[in-house]
Amino acid sequence: MSKISTPAEAAAIPRRKTALPKFLTIAELIAATKISRQTISRKLKLGEIPHVKMGSRILIPASFLIDLENAAWSTTKQRIG
Repeated sequence: MSKISTPAEAAAIPRRKTALPKFLTIAELIAATKISRQTISRKLKLGEIPHVKMGSRILIPASFLIDLENAAWSTTKQRIG
């Protein structure tokens, strides 16, 4: 993976442009983040990932993924800026 050294390089990295559904399943969150099922399950149980349970399904608000992406980008900008 290449190292980002300037704010211009960070700004040039493409961000999500596709619309997300309002809620994500655990499988969709795993695919989007590449975080293991075990880690996501543990964070759900600890209350670190907001969710609702509809019958046997667990649904995570898409806003959680957006907030996670924004936090990652702000951390990147702080390291290089």
